[in-house]
Parts: sequence; C-alpha cells; structure tokens
Amino acid sequence: MSAWAGPIAVIGMVGISAAAWGQGAAPADSPYLLGDWGGLRSKLHDSGVDFQVQEQSEIWANLTGGLKQGAVYDGLTTASVRFDLDKLVGWSKASFYVSGEQIHGRGPSANLAGNLQLVSSLEATRDTKLYDLWLEQGLPGDWLSLRVGQEGANDEFMISQYASLFENSSFGFPALTALDLPSGGPNYPLATPFVRVQLQAGDQLRLLGAVYNGDPAPPGAGDPQLRDAGGTAFRLGDHTLWITEADVSTGQGKGELPGTYKLGAWYSTSPFADRRFDTAGVPLASPASNGVPATHSPGYGVYAIADQMIWRPAKSDDDARGLAVFAEIMAAPGSFNLCDLSIYGGLNWKGMLPARGDDVAGLAVSYVGLSAAAQGYGSDLVAYTGRGQPFAGSETVIEATYSYKATGWLTLQPDAQYVLHPNAGMPVSGRVLKDTVVVGARATVTF
Repeated sequence: MSAWAGPIAVIGMVGISAAAWGQGAAPADSPYLLGDWGGLRSKLHDSGVDFQVQEQSEIWANLTGGLKQGAVYDGLTTASVRFDLDKLVGWSKASFYVSGEQIHGRGPSANLAGNLQLVSSLEATRDTKLYDLWLEQGLPGDWLSLRVGQEGANDEFMISQYASLFENSSFGFPALTALDLPSGGPNYPLATPFVRVQLQAGDQLRLLGAVYNGDPAPPGAGDPQLRDAGGTAFRLGDHTLWITEADVSTGQGKGELPGTYKLGAWYSTSPFADRRFDTAGVPLASPASNGVPATHSPGYGVYAIADQMIWRPAKSDDDARGLAVFAEIMAAPGSFNLCDLSIYGGLNWKGMLPARGDDVAGLAVSYVGLSAAAQGYGSDLVAYTGRGQPFAGSETVIEATYSYKATGWLTLQPDAQYVLHPNAGMPVSGRVLKDTVVVGARATVTF
C-alpha cells in the first residue's frame, strides 16, 4: 500500500460524507460519519448486531535528535462486529466479538526517533490482521463471566482510564512488558488465544484472571509481526502467560470524585534470554563468548495503577468533566531482562476550555529503566573494546496532547513528545542518539 493511500482514502470518505451531511444524512453530533444508514444501523443494533469501522491517521515530524529529521505518515483502520447472542438467538448473557486491523504507513519511532517507548500506539509492521475473536458468557446477576478465544492482554488488563488519552505506546501496554515479553507479548498488533475469568465481587471490587499463549508469534528469525502475518497463527500448546488483577472502585456516588485502583501480576513460563551472559557464563561482550545467551524461566512482574479525579466544576452537568490524575508502576527481575522498571504518570483536564466540554488536555511522563544485566552488558562492551560509553540506563518520554472533538465522528489530536536518552543510550548503528523532539497530529474518524 502506498504511504499516502490511507490519508487519501480518509480525505475521500470525509468529502463524500460531508456532502451527505449537507443533505441531512449525518448531523454533526452523530457518532458516525455515515450516519444511521437510513435507519439500518439502528435496526441491526436492535437485532443484536453492532458494526463499526474507524480510521486513525497520523503525521509525525522529528524536529531534532533521534535517528534523523523528517516526517512520516502512519495509520490504522479497524473494523469490528459485536453480536448480542441473546437478541439474535436467545442465548442468554452471551456475546461474540470479532475485529480486524489494517496497518499502513511508516512509524515515527522506527524511522525517525529510534526510541524504546514507541511514539505512536498505532506504530506496527504494515499488514492486514485478524485481532479479536472471542465468545463471552455471563451468569445471571452479572457476577461472573468467562471469555475465550483470541485477544490482546491489554484489552482488559493493565489499563489506566486516563492514560488512554495519550499517543505514546507506553501509556497503553506498559513499556516493560512490551520490551521483556517474547515477541512483545499478546498486545497490538499481535493477539493470541486465551481464557479469561471475571468476578464482580460487590459494587467496588472486581477480580480478573487469564491465561494467554506465551508467545503470539511462531518460532523463527526476524520480525515477529511478520511471522504472524494475518493474525491467524492461533498458537496453542506453547509456554503460557498468566495475568491476575484486582480492581477497586471508590467515590462512585453522586457528587463524589471517582477513582479506580488496580493491583496485578503476570507470570510467564517462556524462556527469557539473558542480557549479559552466554550459556557458559561468559559475558556476551567478550570475544571468548559463544554468542548464545543463557536462558531463564519463568519470568514475572508486578504492577499497580491508580486513576483518580481530583476536581470537578461545581455546576457541570457532565460527571466526567474536570481534572484527573493517573499513575502506573511495574517491576520485574533485573538479573536477566532488558528492563526491570517502568513508571508513568500524568493528568487530564476534560473541558479545560469552558466552551469545549468534550475536549481533553493532557500532560504525562513515562520512564523505562534498563536492568542491571543490560547496563552490565554496556559496561562490558566498554571494558572489552575500549570504545564507547556505558548505557544511559533509562529512557524518559514527556508528552503533551490535546484531544479536540470536532464533531461526533471526528476527533483531531495534536501531540508533542520530548524523548530523553532515546533507546536508553544503547547505540543504534554505532552511535548514541541525542534527545529528540517529535510533534504530530492524529485524526480519528468513526464511520
């Protein structure tokens, strides 16, 4: 696909639909650019079928530092269908969901910034993939549900309500898991087979547990996203990734400031490659090394997430309007992983401008630290070669963003990110990257 195919398609669809809107097909407050399809969308919904197509298109420019200066386009088209099986066939408390994604363009991190925490959560290898494919069954009273099929882990786990505003990938699937787990773990754009159980233990406590196939990509060399081209590997019988999480909700009453607090852990039976020593215990940087990293199993990590609204306008009719803060911390063993700590935090202000109640402004920081093993490898390189310098030890991203709700179906989001120590000071093609400033904008159109 041409790098400009996505933007051209979006511009064309917007133009066609704008003409239709002018004829009364889709009012500005409609959530869909193409409107109600002459009433068909509402009829399908009443029958138990909800269909959605969304295009997210971005342009990014690297102003200084990183790999090189320049601009790129990337985008993601997502199509999904949810079937309410109760409405369709009388199967009580059951639903079926399927989604696919078309990834296009060139990502800003791989091509411009060279950083660990991807500038864009859309950045991935170009492909058309199946992503979600699952069946969910609930019990009467909605106190227990079971979901089985294929999905990404952060469809349900490790999610901060307020961090989802931001465009850097680390505010979605935490940077530590994306960098340490095999093939990046079960996370966009690679989903994997799973089973999940959810228990609603009262109004304020929810318990989640799931097991995923441990590596979403088939064995082999090269890009794991290409090894699972099409998203239909459906791998079973591999090592496993277990995740458990407890969520506590507070301040849910009228006039209260709501909050959600989560505590979770993951455990992977997959082999993890040592970042410093080979199978004989010799430093990998040594000329005497056999070049084959030692392996360790299991791997594990723990995390905590907090979302809290701290202020709301006294006379607002919108309970979500106001100032909120969020934070996440995750830790894993530093003796063999690439990363042993990731932290992010920030604030959102919905309705910061009195006349723009649906807009959201945000400022956030994300930090990922190299493990002792990875930093030791950097020191070994200097000792054995007499060249270079120890790794910086961490990478930090500062992001400022503003989500502008232009219409019910169109959101525009300018974004700026400052990356300190891209790639945590690890050389890329023999050079240490300088701090980088990346600016961009995302347009989200729901059809």
